Amino acid sequence: MQIYHDQTDINQKKYFNQANFIDYRTQPRAYKKYPHFYQRFNLDDYEELKFIKNIGKITDTKTYGKEKVDLRANPSAGGLYPCELYIQIRAVKGFISGIYHYEPLENNLTLIHELSNDGVEFYFKEKEQKKFIFLISNAYFRTAWKYEKRAIRYLLLDTGHFLGSIYSALKLENIECEIDFNFDKTGLNEDFSFDNFESFYTSITVKSDKTIEPKKLRTPIINVCACDYQLKETFVEDFYKNCPKDDFEKISNIDLLSDLSKNDLENSINNRRSIRAFLGKEISEEDFLFITKNIFDFANKFNIEIYFTNNNIEGMKKGLYKNVTLIKEGAFKEKMTMLGLNQKISGQSGFTLIFTSNIINNYFYSYILSGFIAQILYLRTTSRKLSCSGIGAYFDDETREFLDTKNNIFYFFSIGK
Repeated sequence: MQIYHDQTDINQKKYFNQANFIDYRTQPRAYKKYPHFYQRFNLDDYEELKFIKNIGKITDTKTYGKEKVDLRANPSAGGLYPCELYIQIRAVKGFISGIYHYEPLENNLTLIHELSNDGVEFYFKEKEQKKFIFLISNAYFRTAWKYEKRAIRYLLLDTGHFLGSIYSALKLENIECEIDFNFDKTGLNEDFSFDNFESFYTSITVKSDKTIEPKKLRTPIINVCACDYQLKETFVEDFYKNCPKDDFEKISNIDLLSDLSKNDLENSINNRRSIRAFLGKEISEEDFLFITKNIFDFANKFNIEIYFTNNNIEGMKKGLYKNVTLIKEGAFKEKMTMLGLNQKISGQSGFTLIFTSNIINNYFYSYILSGFIAQILYLRTTSRKLSCSGIGAYFDDETREFLDTKNNIFYFFSIGK
């Protein structure tokens, strides 16, 4: 996968020579909608399903000139929202067991397949019946329209953030879940009638008390275009096709939000925002330790190495850290600003995390999990009434040189006041 990553690097020559004009009139539609004659169910009408709206609901609306922009519970690079969510639901009283498409803008679930003796469990390595299966797909052109080849990175990060949104919505109701990457994505893509413009990336499952093994979906699901128009990007399609996407361990017993009260977690979901600038004020070491609790250990478990620069944490030496170990003392605000494509936010922060990995075989999942961890950081930071933002654009080679590592650089994440 290194060949794909290398082709999406940003270096200074490429950055200063590239054309930056984008005609926003041509932006593709950022949501998918099944035909009007399909049955729709409002989430607020079903007590057991109300938690689903916390995955991607509209939390605020901003007006820029004449244009209104809906802000969602989950962030997305450039506000392009390539992720779509399909949910298989079983054994909810008064609700049809079936496969549903989630419509966040309307707070609806659209029934696209009623279950009989079949189910998407058939496509998983562990085929026992599940109560809920959340399947995340990506409509890649929404992101490639703006970011071209580098879209492969943002699609993976956006998937991770969305995964974190699903996990936090389940955690709010104390519903135990597992992240499961191990399913037949090619077979499921075919039976959902996806063309190559949309593909499944990952899932979260919730166990059932039944051990029945459902059969293959008895009929294919109808094809519905995920955008109002699409242009083929062969590089993105080849990346998805050739990236190893199997044999990654299932992730269970995730303990990253347990210390937040239900009220604090709900407020964090509702108030999460991506900040545009910091005031440059100090944050406390206590805030730093709370925000990053269990984060470094979780990341290391999946071969994600996190560095950070302490730009303004009270009581800690300023400098570059690997995990929690100081490896280079000094003030690096200007350096971090430069590395973040001269975006001041990466240098004005209390601290800026840099996600890296040297794993190639599990590149696909390591990148997704970096986005997942970042979503947890969003919620933990918001609960402390602090601000943060992910930064997906940076100088790759210069960042590796600064960190003195051969690892691939995945993500910057800035936190502060």
